[in-house]
Amino acid sequence: MVNDREDLFDLVRRERFARDQRLFDVMRDCFHDDAYVRTTWYDGYGGDAYVEATKAWMARTGNSKHWVFPAYARVEGDRATVESPAKIFNRTTVEGVEVDFHAYCRFFSRAVREDGRWKLLSFEILLERDELRPVYAGEPLPVDAAALAGFRPSYRFLTWIQSTRGVTVSQTLLGDDRPTELAAFHRTETTWLTAAV
Repeated sequence: MVNDREDLFDLVRRERFARDQRLFDVMRDCFHDDAYVRTTWYDGYGGDAYVEATKAWMARTGNSKHWVFPAYARVEGDRATVESPAKIFNRTTVEGVEVDFHAYCRFFSRAVREDGRWKLLSFEILLERDELRPVYAGEPLPVDAAALAGFRPSYRFLTWIQSTRGVTVSQTLLGDDRPTELAAFHRTETTWLTAAV
C-alpha cells in the first residue's frame, strides 16, 4: 500500500513535469489509452489526443508551469484515485501589459494498474481561486472589472486570460465555490473506486 502511494505520487508529479518540459513521450506514457481529460481548454478522451492537443496549445500560447503536491491517494486493488494541491503559473502580455497569473487548484485523477504499472485514467482540475497582477507594480491591469463580475469566483482571472487567447472557458468546471457539485463528484469517484472490490 505504501509503495502504491509512492508510485501514484510519482506518476502525477512526472506527468505535469513532463508536460511543462515538453517531454511529450514521457507525458504520454503516464496516460491510459482511454483516459478522460478535462481542463479549462480541453475536454476529451484518449491519452494520445490530449498530448497532441497539448503540443499545439503550448505552441500557440507559450508555456505555463505547474507545481504539484500529491497529498491524498486511495487504493483499492488495481484502482486508485489521487488528489493533489497544485499551482498553475504563467507570465504573459495582455494589451501591452506584462502580467503574472496564478491559479490555485487541485488535480484529481483516477488511475488503473495494468501489467504492474499505474496509468492515469482521468485528469480533472478542481478550482479554488486565482490572481492576476502586473509584473511592474503599480502598472494598471488591462481588465474590465464589469466583465470579470460575470465569471466564477474560483477561476475568474483564468477565464479572462483564456478569453484573450480565443478560448471560451466553461463556467461549469468543478470548483470550491460550488461545494454541492464538488461533493457529488467525489461521491461518484468513490463509487468508481470501490466498484472493483
